[in-house]
Parts: sequence; structure tokens; C-alpha cells
Amino acid sequence: MPIAYCVLELYLPYSQSLKDKRMVLRKAQDRLRAKSNFSIAEVDYQDLWQRAKLAAVTVSADNAVLERVTQKFVQDAEDLLQELLIDCQVTFIDP
Repeated sequence: MPIAYCVLELYLPYSQSLKDKRMVLRKAQDRLRAKSNFSIAEVDYQDLWQRAKLAAVTVSADNAVLERVTQKFVQDAEDLLQELLIDCQVTFIDP
């Protein structure tokens, strides 16, 4: 059962507080979850106003399906986050 693990690093230049940051992240996470079957969580930079690192994970029974779904997720993230997205790294794990 292969697993796709995607790390999204964000820069939020207009965030002036942790409340602003959380609002932006919550909205982005909700929209990405609505378009895909990924579990998403903030995994780093929780105490910084203008940086965020999100991890997204999904599982599939088929490698081809997993790759296609992951490519769609990355494309959706790029379209949604646009200039806020600094880096996106995808790792496939086949235990």
C-alpha cells in the first residue's frame, strides 16, 4: 500500500499576527481538502507569523492512481497558493 507525503513550505508576507496566519492556513487547508483526499496538518514554524510548513498525506492501493492524485494535489496547491508557495516536495513511500 503506497503512501504519498507532500511538504508545502509557505511564505505569508501580509500576515501581521498568528491569528492572520491561522486564518490563511485554515482557508487553504479547507479548500485543498475539499478538492482531494489528503490529510493536511501544519508541521513546522507554528510560532512564526510569516512562515508555514504543511504536510499532506494520502494512501492508495495502486501506484499509478497515487501518482495521478498527487500530481493533481500539487497542481491544486500551486493554483490556490500561487506566490505564497515557496517549495513543494513529494515523497512516495512503499512499505
